[in-house]
Amino acid sequence: MKHQIVIFIMLLVVSGKAFSQAGAGVLHLTVREAKDFAVQNNKSVWNAGLSVSEAQKRTWEVISAGLPQVSANVSYQNMMGFSMSFAGMEIALPPTSNFQAQVTQLLFSAGYWVGIKMSKTGEVMTETARLQAELDVKHQTQSAYYAILVAQENRDILTQNLVNLEAIAKTTEDLVRIGVAEQTDADQIKVQALTMTNVIKSIERNIELAYNLLRFQLGVDGDTEIMLTQTLNDLMAVKNSNALLAADFNLYDNYNVQLLEGQIDLANMQVSLEKAAGLPNVAAFYSYTYKIARSTFDMSPNNVIGLQVNIPIFASGQRHARTQQAKINLKKAQNNLDLITESLLLQEKQLRFNLSSAIETLAMQKEAKDVAQRVFESITRKYQHGTASSLDVTTANTSLLQAQGNYINAMMDVFTAQTELEKLLNTM
Repeated sequence: MKHQIVIFIMLLVVSGKAFSQAGAGVLHLTVREAKDFAVQNNKSVWNAGLSVSEAQKRTWEVISAGLPQVSANVSYQNMMGFSMSFAGMEIALPPTSNFQAQVTQLLFSAGYWVGIKMSKTGEVMTETARLQAELDVKHQTQSAYYAILVAQENRDILTQNLVNLEAIAKTTEDLVRIGVAEQTDADQIKVQALTMTNVIKSIERNIELAYNLLRFQLGVDGDTEIMLTQTLNDLMAVKNSNALLAADFNLYDNYNVQLLEGQIDLANMQVSLEKAAGLPNVAAFYSYTYKIARSTFDMSPNNVIGLQVNIPIFASGQRHARTQQAKINLKKAQNNLDLITESLLLQEKQLRFNLSSAIETLAMQKEAKDVAQRVFESITRKYQHGTASSLDVTTANTSLLQAQGNYINAMMDVFTAQTELEKLLNTM
């Protein structure tokens, strides 16, 4: 109950924040705020929370089966004028009517206690599945956030290059008019500028698609305007890749491992449950009958108390077969845990390698980008002074674009590697 109250208060706080942001017309979000917002509003997380509530109700359903059960019924019988002969006398049987109430209490059932343990284990597993759903949504939201920033950075770089090309194209047209340059030179630069314009428009469409993906993760309407308040440089400064690489990996903090451990516990309990099917069940009962309309020879008592014992004796090997099946399922669950353990340990090594490699590649691509920028600026100055051709300019510009693109891709690789490792380490 306390847990539900805390969740309710959190929902009110986040909803109030979302309302105030929506009232302003724009959602302003950092990466952390986006992940928190998604956890509170994503429909898949909501469903996972509902599953937890359902599991809690299911546990109470199992527990209540061992608590007192009360039932009542009212009956009416009419003999339709029938009479019976007894000792030479005709005795009419009048209508009868009874009200009966019965209380039953389970006294012993091995399967009942095993069932409670299984239900509580299922409840814990459902909560773990909810945490896994939150982690998945955080991962997807962070990835969508980074994808938008990378696409916007790429667009801004290309836009700046387009401005430079258009300036060179104007200078070339002036040189053509005074007879210093050929029209072919101007046309080549124009073609490159037009190509870059089309690329920028394509990136703009991709940015909108990325925003729609982020809106989906956030659980907001498609027309909600979102403003990302962090830049790539901000995030690159905040992210401490070396600390992330040095962080320990606790295998048993992984939700997939926890779920498989829960499956092993359930499989163990299923074996116990099948064994318990061969033990007797004992229940006590009390019955009270109020005779609304009595028959002539009614000799049944109004109050009855008793015990009922169900003793399984022989089932032709059915219970043994079920027990063996449960043991097989237990072994399969243990094998699945071994498989996921080996897989996660390999994944940890690979993700750490990916991050280290991405960081090294980013440093090299940044240096290559800076060199390409200096070369382009040098060729541009030479072209303006007539000591370089338009082909030199377009070649230098192509090299610069490629270097800038490689740098942006390397930055995205770093963010992707960080995000994947954070998810594995459960530090998002």
